[in-house]
Amino acid sequence: MRARPVAARPRALRPGDIVGVCAPGGPVDPDRLARGLAAVRGLGLEPRLAPYVAQRHLFLAGTASERAQDVAGLLDDPEVRAIWCARGGSGAAQVLERLGVAYVRRAGKPLIGYSDATLLHALWQRAGVPSIHGPMVAVEMARGDGDLPSLRHALFGDGEPYESGAGELRTLIPGRARGRLRGGCLTLLAAAAGTRWAMPRDPDGVVLLLEDIDEPPYRLDRLLWQMRAAGLFRDVRGIVFGCLEGCAPKPDAGYTLDDVLRESLAGLGVPVVLGLRSGHVPEGTAHLALPLGVNARIDAAPDAARLRLGRNLLPTPRARR
Repeated sequence: MRARPVAARPRALRPGDIVGVCAPGGPVDPDRLARGLAAVRGLGLEPRLAPYVAQRHLFLAGTASERAQDVAGLLDDPEVRAIWCARGGSGAAQVLERLGVAYVRRAGKPLIGYSDATLLHALWQRAGVPSIHGPMVAVEMARGDGDLPSLRHALFGDGEPYESGAGELRTLIPGRARGRLRGGCLTLLAAAAGTRWAMPRDPDGVVLLLEDIDEPPYRLDRLLWQMRAAGLFRDVRGIVFGCLEGCAPKPDAGYTLDDVLRESLAGLGVPVVLGLRSGHVPEGTAHLALPLGVNARIDAAPDAARLRLGRNLLPTPRARR
């Protein structure tokens, strides 16, 4: 009988480590990719491109088989220490069907990305492997918009974990909450509801990150009610929204985005804050890298809101001593 494969133990990255770069969703602009790769090297890491990262098929970065082969190849490559998405777009759902929980668990490599990568984050969560909701290589890294303190902490364990500054977040529903940071792009989380790739439960409690872009208020309301009906808020102790750029109603609508969110979430009994600069944020904004699964705490007073994260889950040499 063959021995059962033992899961690799994830660790924090170190200078000189190789990180694999792939495009599980939309096609990648080559000039932006080149600038992003230079930024990754500037962190002291060596990027390794997956074979099909520059492919194009319809609105995707290659066929489903090619994109899945890229992710699988980086998971299998013993020299690659982490997998970094080049961009979001659409198509990650097709990759999920060709990977699976056991495959990700055996490799034990953290994933970095957001947007369509939200589906991959849920897979990584099911596999028990840490992942990072953070800037992507051919987008924020190419523009120089990555928030370096949070990125270095998420990748290397350097410095202190993220804590929001005064005025950075604002309160929609006051209260206090503790839980593990989970979530991602609202559209993707709602789309996965009812499938085997839905955000898994976490009975220890969740501080849920929800972010999106250019979704009108009526669609946000629909997405939130879909998640509620699917039971995805059962373990949620608090909610932190991203910037929600382009989601406000027209000035003459007679209601605000805050009005819609409060009504959509009424009765949950959890604090809600808004304005976290992670995920789809305005260009030129320092994009946070947030290790998913870390302990998180919301303190939301009517006139002030604060989010505090615990230390990175990836062990560092210092943490092992």
